[in-house]
Amino acid sequence: MKKVLKLLIIFILIFCAYHIFSFVKEYTSVHTPESSEIITVEIPKGSSDKTIARILKDSGIIKYEMTFRIKMRSSPYRGKLNYGKYQLKRGMCLDDIIAELLNTYDDKESLVKLTIPEGFSAEMIAARCEKLGLANKKDFLDELKNGKFNFDFIKVIPKTNDVNYRLQGYLFPSTYLFKKGSSPHKIIETLLAEFEKQYTSVKNQNTTDMDMNDIIITASLIEREAKLASERRTIAGVIKNRLSKNMRLQIDASVVYAVSGGMYDIERVLYKDIETKSPYNTYKINGLPAGAICNPGLSCIKAALDPENHNYLFYHTDTNKNDGSHIFTETFSQHKASK
Repeated sequence: MKKVLKLLIIFILIFCAYHIFSFVKEYTSVHTPESSEIITVEIPKGSSDKTIARILKDSGIIKYEMTFRIKMRSSPYRGKLNYGKYQLKRGMCLDDIIAELLNTYDDKESLVKLTIPEGFSAEMIAARCEKLGLANKKDFLDELKNGKFNFDFIKVIPKTNDVNYRLQGYLFPSTYLFKKGSSPHKIIETLLAEFEKQYTSVKNQNTTDMDMNDIIITASLIEREAKLASERRTIAGVIKNRLSKNMRLQIDASVVYAVSGGMYDIERVLYKDIETKSPYNTYKINGLPAGAICNPGLSCIKAALDPENHNYLFYHTDTNKNDGSHIFTETFSQHKASK
């Protein structure tokens, strides 16, 4: 009898552990499986978030009603999801479900979709907002520089006159829906909130001795330099190695940011550009630039948190290939020879 009871307890513990893991995985997931089964779901008019959660679970879109309900409690779209028929995927991440249920909102003509690619600078985001009719570029950048935002992580970002925009690097790249007429403050606040959520999910992976701001600056350099996902951690390792040897980083992307006003609209770096005096020009300053040179995505933040261990100190574009890959070397003589 004791043996049976022991086995039963073990089974219950395994069962509970599985569901706890599954619950957390569903809540934190940010990716929707590409090949998942598509299921048609109908949301009746007037459905509450609780009702929608039950429908999604009964339809097999999600495993747990509570994950969706908790997600909605902290969502700016709480109580604003639309009714109608939707094509959703089994195992769809909660953020994608919410975005889909907003796509056919009754007053959808008043919603503007703002897509911020990884590597966009604050200046580029401001220009896109203006193009979409969301916010004037100048107003956006003025609010970014002077606005007051209530996030704990902002308190540890250094205040310096050298930086163009203190919150550069923290405007998380993603796709957002905003009502026409949304204030620059509201737009920026939403982007900062998404950064806080995403960074919190990965910050415990930190194997470097850098603080958060240095991590984000490093991630921004990786974002603009690495064209291939496989090279992100390698470039992070080069940055780490050069910093440890007090070598100037000499990263072209930092020069481009400095001379293009953050718009990255020049095709190549010239000698005169390298000579530009700027707290962002890593050919002229020691250490990291004054601030981030763009807003990095999660993969580059992860690379900055976990740089590859190697002895490389140099890299340059592999001109024999047309895929954006680089040649990495340990010495300057190898670097010159590889060109």
